[in-house]
Amino acid sequence: MKTVAYKILLSAFILSAFSAAAALAATQDVQFHWSASPVIDDDGIVRPEAVSYEVWLKLDNASEELVATVRDTTYKLRADAGVSTRVRVRGIDRQGRRSVMSDWSEPFYFEVDGEAVATPLGPQLKPNYPNPFNPETRIVYSIPEDIKSSDVVRMEIFTVQGYRVRILPVDRSPGWHEVVWNGKDQRGVVASAGMYVTRFVVGNNVQTGKMTMVK
Repeated sequence: MKTVAYKILLSAFILSAFSAAAALAATQDVQFHWSASPVIDDDGIVRPEAVSYEVWLKLDNASEELVATVRDTTYKLRADAGVSTRVRVRGIDRQGRRSVMSDWSEPFYFEVDGEAVATPLGPQLKPNYPNPFNPETRIVYSIPEDIKSSDVVRMEIFTVQGYRVRILPVDRSPGWHEVVWNGKDQRGVVASAGMYVTRFVVGNNVQTGKMTMVK
């Protein structure tokens, strides 16, 4: 028998609004929700639906970890400020057969208002969100406390072929910051759909990330 191939889509993420008081907390509850497509194997035969789901968690660039097995299609976790949090799931049918993994959710990230999240010792570039995106995406980055006035700080967007599309404004003060790319090039023209590279430079430190614009 062929392997059962569940395809699970993560759809709604942050379901609760943050109040002004809650925004001061160093942790926030975030609820993830997904829906499963019909369970069809490689021969096109419909198989029993999933009766439970494994929930896998990934924090920043750490290794993914199985954190729960649930019977519903929702999972709530407590996210920490200053940490990029992503989730993906896979279904399990009554015979214990596991599906393929879903795609990762868009990263969930927040900062503490009024109380600074501990500034990293070095600069950091977080995964942009949403990704894929249309028409804009947000890029989170940090500036270390020991930054020098002579250090170059730059955020740039390139095509995968190496052509520079846009230079984004950056805040060089120590701490966490966020900048929005509206999908336009330096001339104000909307860029083409496809993959792009974010290049973040602080002094001699260079970090990159990949993003995809869809139309």
